[in-house]
Amino acid sequence: MGRPALGVRVSRIWDALKAAEQHRARAVERTEERELETHRGDRRHSKRVELNVPLFVYGANVFKQPFHEEAFTLDLNDGGCLVSLAEEVFLGQRLCLTNTENQAERECRVVHVSKRFQGRLRIGVKFFRADPQFWQS
Repeated sequence: MGRPALGVRVSRIWDALKAAEQHRARAVERTEERELETHRGDRRHSKRVELNVPLFVYGANVFKQPFHEEAFTLDLNDGGCLVSLAEEVFLGQRLCLTNTENQAERECRVVHVSKRFQGRLRIGVKFFRADPQFWQS
């Protein structure tokens, strides 16, 4: 029996690499889905406070176009906040918040999106790491 041609060997390697890449992509998707499921319930580790803190919100809209918007928190806790936005965002999206009172910046993830009310979405965001100092003025 002869050895397989070089083209056949390369093709097998290519097929194996593509299969591994697809497997990895599915694993990443499942991990992100589990993370979002974890955040869907009310899993706050600190008390929610009704407080209006001015924010500057940066991100990309559903069309992947960058946006920035001035907003105010509706309520907050050490791990995130509820905020009203005019811009369309989606569950799992990453945003950057700037507290305009102290210039602190934090990256967060959208964990809740409600229906529009008076033209604005109410969204819940969670910091990647709880930070009560973010809210200090």
